[in-house]
Amino acid sequence: MTDNLILILAHQDDEMFIFNRIHHHKNKKKIFIFYMTSGLDENLKKDEVNHRNIESLKVLLKMGVSKRNIRFIGGKLSIKVNTLYKSMEKAFNELSREVNKIRGPKVIITHALEGGHEDHDACYYLTKKLSFKKKDVLKIYQFPAYHGKNLPFIFYKVQSPLKENGSINSKKICLLSRFKFIYLLFTYVSQIKVWIGLYPFIILNFLLKRNDKLQEVPKNILIRKPHLGKLLYEKRGFCKYLVFKKYVKKFL
Repeated sequence: MTDNLILILAHQDDEMFIFNRIHHHKNKKKIFIFYMTSGLDENLKKDEVNHRNIESLKVLLKMGVSKRNIRFIGGKLSIKVNTLYKSMEKAFNELSREVNKIRGPKVIITHALEGGHEDHDACYYLTKKLSFKKKDVLKIYQFPAYHGKNLPFIFYKVQSPLKENGSINSKKICLLSRFKFIYLLFTYVSQIKVWIGLYPFIILNFLLKRNDKLQEVPKNILIRKPHLGKLLYEKRGFCKYLVFKKYVKKFL
């Protein structure tokens, strides 16, 4: 029996970091994806379309994921980019209701706790609390996106797991899949800034690395700083860690 695979993501296009896990899941009808922010800086007006939703749907449908299993929670709740940590309680309540509808054993994959983006780290804590509330959650894994540990200014490493997050769980990426995944990257046409900052590194990883990398999330409610020193989202001026920690502590 194939377990339900639940992906808890901060933004539309974050699925690019776990293409291989989506591809390898045997029963695509048992993949459920939840986006916890709208992916936008501003709330949409009544007749406006969220192009990020459309792009992610296009990619996921090509990969065999059922449209009815894709939920844009952040858009529904008007949670803008960079603000998820301020709305964790209402985001969790909606997420919990949706997950309750999924019957059977569950494996969850979410963002790594790495200090790269505050929305990513907020998803990590949402998922940890969810694992305590749901007895049928078998495993939780975290995937690396980017972080600035031991780097000056706002430089960052892409898809580089932090040793603080434990041992690596890897899965082979076949050569044909690597080229398919690179092709899918260019579906996200609204994210040209992302292309410039991340795509060269992601494409290089697909070409040179034969395995993806996940790390297991421990089932505890401990709050910890991802790594020593200033976090990348602090360097970029989005949020201070002590402010983020205050909101997470209140939520947990």
